[in-house]
Amino acid sequence: MKWLRDRFEAIAEWADRHSPQTLFARALIIIVVPMLLLQALSAWWFYSQRGDNVTNRLAFLLVRDLRMLIAMRSDFPDDVHRAWITSHAAQDLLLYVRFYKGIVQEFKPPAYFDIVAREVQGALDADLKRPYFIDNDVGGDQLLLQIQLNDGDVMEVLVPHVRLTFGSSFAYVLAQLGLALVLFGLAIWFMRRELVPIEHLGVAADALGKGRDIPDFAFSGGTREVRNAATAFQTMRIRLSRSIQQRTEMLAGVSHDLRTPLTRMKLSLALLPESPETKELGADVADMERMIEGYLAFARGEGDEETEPVDLSDILEDVAAGARRDNAKVEVNWQGDMLVELRPLAVKRCLTNLVANALRHGKRAEIRAVRAKTSVEITVDDDGPGIPPERYEDVFRPFYRLDESRNVDTGGVGLGLTIARDVARSHGGDVSLAPSPLGGLRVIVRLPV
Repeated sequence: MKWLRDRFEAIAEWADRHSPQTLFARALIIIVVPMLLLQALSAWWFYSQRGDNVTNRLAFLLVRDLRMLIAMRSDFPDDVHRAWITSHAAQDLLLYVRFYKGIVQEFKPPAYFDIVAREVQGALDADLKRPYFIDNDVGGDQLLLQIQLNDGDVMEVLVPHVRLTFGSSFAYVLAQLGLALVLFGLAIWFMRRELVPIEHLGVAADALGKGRDIPDFAFSGGTREVRNAATAFQTMRIRLSRSIQQRTEMLAGVSHDLRTPLTRMKLSLALLPESPETKELGADVADMERMIEGYLAFARGEGDEETEPVDLSDILEDVAAGARRDNAKVEVNWQGDMLVELRPLAVKRCLTNLVANALRHGKRAEIRAVRAKTSVEITVDDDGPGIPPERYEDVFRPFYRLDESRNVDTGGVGLGLTIARDVARSHGGDVSLAPSPLGGLRVIVRLPV
């Protein structure tokens, strides 16, 4: 039983690898293959049952006429009766006969698919029992027969195919082909009509995954399952939009509520006389303010910013220029068309965080962008101490800091990489880490185009 299951799974995997990858092609195969098999079976039945049987009966009728001609030739061997037999055979039996002295040619069995010659051969073997020769390739839609007579003569007969076939076969083949073409066209039209809503739904889902605006849409056509999926998708989109809006409104209130007491604390500290205690308290307030700013930046996400076509090279230059104002060494270069649909402020915040991280732990940073067919890959390299590979995923967790190189004393709160990945994923992309050729850390940002 296990062997059968393994074999079945292996066959299924092979079929999946070698079958078309689109739903339209697979659905069309599901419809067309049974239709073609049905057509083939019906054609086989037609020719094997009706075709062979009718040809067989016509062949036996032909042999009976030949027996009659042979008997008449034997009873009336003179030339006058021979001419009479030849004339009436052509006129009444559609058989063109001539007699001559000789021996019939050596006979070779007809091809398997030559139904007419094969049926005539069977009838001659069963009923006539004389040496004979058959040639079904003499042209003119005729069959050539040579039959050895007892007196050393040979009776040569040209038999029109109309005596051995039925005229409806060609019409039947044309009808079958016409019906197959009509059904094939209907199958293509029907499947295309059913799959268009699924394609639209896939485009909408892809746009939603990339954070782009999706107008309301409704499917008037398609099956009930497709319409239900579209309705569920619309409901999910509305709920997501409502959730983001509620989060943004809540954060606006949280930002105001948190900033107000911090501002009062900073004002009170400014009015107090300077002392070691006030300095420590001021440092704590500054750390708290910095942590709150980092948390709000992470939780705020993209806010209400819409996607738009943007030249990514301008964003790269702006990020590098901002870092250079602090006397940082930052190199920028890119390859390919940098026009990408994205949220410019969110992407700029993402890259600014990455460059700030790189410069916080290294002396210089390099930014590179390369355009591929389906995405833009941005890399940020630094020459700092780097991160152990086993900690790559840990540093993306909110507020996670490495003990030595990622701590509050260096200005980080453990949200830089988290915010960067959140922005990239909101565009349908991602952020990953790797060792840098400069000796530090390489951050790779992939954004779909």
